[in-house]
Amino acid sequence: MTESPTSRPQVGQKVRSFYEEMPFNYYDSTEAAADYIRTNPVEASYPDLHALLSTGEIKTVLEFGCGAGWLSNSLALHYGLMVTAVDFTSKALERARGVSELLGIDDRTRFVESNLFEFQDSPQVDLVISLGVLHHTGDTRGAFEHIQTFAGSGAFVYVGLYHFYGRREFLRIFHELLERESEAAAFDHYRELDGVRQGDATHMLSWFRDQVLHPHETQHTLKEVAGWSAEDGLSIQSTSINGFQPLGELEPLFESEKEYEARSHQANVVEKRYFPGFFVVMAQRV
Repeated sequence: MTESPTSRPQVGQKVRSFYEEMPFNYYDSTEAAADYIRTNPVEASYPDLHALLSTGEIKTVLEFGCGAGWLSNSLALHYGLMVTAVDFTSKALERARGVSELLGIDDRTRFVESNLFEFQDSPQVDLVISLGVLHHTGDTRGAFEHIQTFAGSGAFVYVGLYHFYGRREFLRIFHELLERESEAAAFDHYRELDGVRQGDATHMLSWFRDQVLHPHETQHTLKEVAGWSAEDGLSIQSTSINGFQPLGELEPLFESEKEYEARSHQANVVEKRYFPGFFVVMAQRV
């Protein structure tokens, strides 16, 4: 999908309204959200990020698109970090602050209501994070360009995006269900695939809406992000594309990521297992 900075305001308005109705990763209660964070979801989901944070070298973090605050609050609770978290959805930020207070970490978290492109209220930090956000902005490249400016010398940038190849099969399945049957049918199928969020109906619905009904998204590749990073003085350090294994030359990974479409088909169709087509990349200021 071709994007342009001129589309930012229209996309931003649609996305904000969508999330004000129900934020992503939203639990039925503040207590349920806090219970999830106590399990440290970072360690299992993002092992390279966990390894970086476990060194003790990271002290300050800036997260863009924090939503209901699961990641920011996890970083403050389990790694003792000072976290500034930005989102433009007041309902999500209200929950994020409530969870932070319940966990007793509100002295280490600062939640700021702001559009990503307009945010300036932060010095450079050790780690900039944005997971599942930039592809919803209407200008993914411009969003990446903006957030990386807050990463200081030697600092890290950690982003998660929908994958160009890995996302195709998931979207095909659900778009066909929506067109051929109904939203209810699509939701029923989503619940069959997603075995993780069965215990909280609100949480499940928030994921379904985000993954299937979102008003705007684009898809990207590791090759694309590597190009952005090089232009901005960043060097790729790790990625989920190769299972977070040590990096060698990137060119073979650019070829292997084309196999993500087949992996998505195997998971979503053959195994009937949730595979949304999402990847993460860690880069460092060189």
